Formats: sequence, structure tokens, C-alpha cells
Amino acid sequence: MELTKEQIEIVESYLQNRKVEYLDLKVEILDHMILDIEQLMSKNHSFENALKMTTIKWERHFTQRSSFYFGMLYSESKIVVDKAVKEFRSYYFLYLAAYLLPMFFLKNSSIPFQEQEANLINNLLLSVTFLALIYMIYIIIKTQLSKQKSTYRFILKTQYIAVVFLIIPLLLGGFLDHKGQLSSIFMSFMSGGVMVTYICHHFYKKHQAVVGKYKIS
Repeated sequence: MELTKEQIEIVESYLQNRKVEYLDLKVEILDHMILDIEQLMSKNHSFENALKMTTIKWERHFTQRSSFYFGMLYSESKIVVDKAVKEFRSYYFLYLAAYLLPMFFLKNSSIPFQEQEANLINNLLLSVTFLALIYMIYIIIKTQLSKQKSTYRFILKTQYIAVVFLIIPLLLGGFLDHKGQLSSIFMSFMSGGVMVTYICHHFYKKHQAVVGKYKIS
């Protein structure tokens, strides 16, 4: 039994009251709830009873929670966080690897440079870090101005703090320690910061795709 237009509007009103504003989830949740209601009505439940039973079933998905992957400061509806974790988990381990591997490698080896080589490498790394920082700032501004929410925008919001990994080496002026060798700490900062920039680029494009799909600017 298919729902009428008026009945679908009632379900939409419920989702609006529950502040389901994430574009990539709103339509998906609406479709699932409509299907649940239609299945119950096919078993001789009234629309009102089917709606009540379905909303009770879905309430647990709208409880607030946080995740280890994003930190306790970032909480959202369970359904949002669950999808965000699924999308982000593999990138989290990429980020850890990008941060830890340079530190491990440089702590256990030394690469001597001539002064001219050292200056060239330092300037190159500073340039890469600066460009990554500029692009991160661009993503932050563009995402905030879009005003539209998606799971990917939530992920982006949790990663913005990583700009400090790009800022610190720039403020301190370089990647070389007092011996003229690459600093394991600053190289880890840069590597982690560049990886986060790539991750943000990936999810920024996904957010744009969601906004474009629903033709919302």
C-alpha cells in the first residue's frame, strides 16, 4: 500500500522536527521510513499506528553520540556519526601513517645535507606546506559559506583543527634541526598536515557532489 502525498508530508514533517538536515541522509531515511510504514499498513495497521511504530523504531538513530575517530568534541545523531565513521575510518589510518612514519624513519636514520642542499630542501618543504595551508583555508571558507549540511561536511568540520600541523613549521621557519638535518617532529607535522589536506579535498568534493545532486547552492 503506497502512502498518499499528504501522508508523506507528515513523515517529512517528523524528520524536520527531528532536525534531519543532512542532504545525503534525509532522502535515504525518508525512503526507509515510508517503506516501513507501507509494510505495516499492508498488515492492516492504520497509518497513524504504522507511523507511531516506525518513529519509535527510528528514534534510536537520532540520539546524540560521538566517536573515537573524531573526538569527544564532535557529536551528532547516531545515524550521521555511524555513516561518517564508515566513510572516514580508512582515511584515519592513512593520516596516522603519514604522521608516524616520517618520525620513525628520521628518528632511526640521519641524512646529512650540504648547506646549499639543506636550504633548497627547506624552502621546497615550506612552499608545499604553505600551499597546503592555503588550500585548507579555501576548503574551510567554501564549506562554511555553502550553509548546506552533509555527512561529508561533518567529517570536514572535525578535521579543520589539523591546520595547526601546517602552521607550526611555517611559524618556526623550517624543517631543519640545529644539526642541519631534517627534524622528525616538523616533518611529521608537515606529512600529517598534507595528508589531512588531501583527506579534506576528498570529502569536500563529496560534499559538493551531494549539494549538486540535490541542486542546492
